[in-house]
Formats: sequence, C-alpha cells, structure tokens
Amino acid sequence: MKNRVYLYIAVSLILVTTGYAFAVFNVCDPLVNKELYCNKIDNFQGFYSENIRGHIFAGFLALGGFLLSLKTFIVVNMKENLYDNPKYQDLWRRKNKIDPNLLLYAPLKELSDILFYAISASIFSAITQMTIGLYETWYAALFSIFTCIVATLLLLESLRLIKNNLDSWFEHIESR
Repeated sequence: MKNRVYLYIAVSLILVTTGYAFAVFNVCDPLVNKELYCNKIDNFQGFYSENIRGHIFAGFLALGGFLLSLKTFIVVNMKENLYDNPKYQDLWRRKNKIDPNLLLYAPLKELSDILFYAISASIFSAITQMTIGLYETWYAALFSIFTCIVATLLLLESLRLIKNNLDSWFEHIESR
C-alpha cells in the first residue's frame, strides 16, 4: 500500500518536473538564449498568487472534509452490507482454500488506507497553499502545485477502489 503511495508521489514529481521543463523551453527558449533560467519564470508566482492559490486552498480543504465523511460512511456500509454477510463469507472461504493468503477484509482495509492518504494529502495541500504558497517565489508555487497533484492522484486511486468495492457489492446483491 505504501509503495503505491510512494509511486504516486514519484509520478507527481515527474509531472511537475516535466511541466517546469516544458514551461522553461516554451517561455525562455534555453537553446537560443543559452540560459536555463529567465525572468519570465518569476511571472508564474504572481499568476499563481492572484488566480490559483485561493481556489486550490478552498477546493482541497473542502475535498479533505468530504473525503473524511465519505470514508466513515462507505467503510462502515461496505463492512456491514458486504463483508459481514454470510454469503459473501462463504464465497471468501471457497476462494481462501485456493489462495490461503486472502484476507476477508483486505479490500476494505486497502480502501480505508488509501482514503486516509487521500484525506491527508488533500488537507496538506490546502495547508501548503496558505503557508509555503505565500512565499513570493516560483519554486514555492511549484511545490504547492506538486502537493495538489499528489492529492489528486490519491483521490483518483480511492475512486478506483471505491468502484471496485461497489462492483463487488452489486455482484453480491444480484447473486442473492
């Protein structure tokens, strides 16, 4: 589980680095100017401060709160309605004979863990916007955007896991 979170952090770092490199080549044209940095990059901080930071703060703070309420609701409902159901447990016992490493609540624990990481990343991203994002430098803005990308990737992973769990639940309901 933690390896997957580290993978998303690495992917986010690659995306931010690629975005920065694209911006440098697009704005500064280092092949012609023979410079890796130009003053135009400093303009990004002003644009970020005026147009992006406040919206990102509000959005990720709301997202963190929403995911927190969603986590409790979905994990408890999935446990009660799917994983604690005797028919589902019989199916799990049959699968467990084939693969004894299967744990009954493993998919639910994975969902719970990834939701925790997504909540943490969303709230951290919101906090970053109003702390590090206030510094008047382009690299502070870049770091703040990096935290947003990490939170977004974790959100997408949690949505994928929610869908997988809901699909299992619906299959179980239809088999009754």
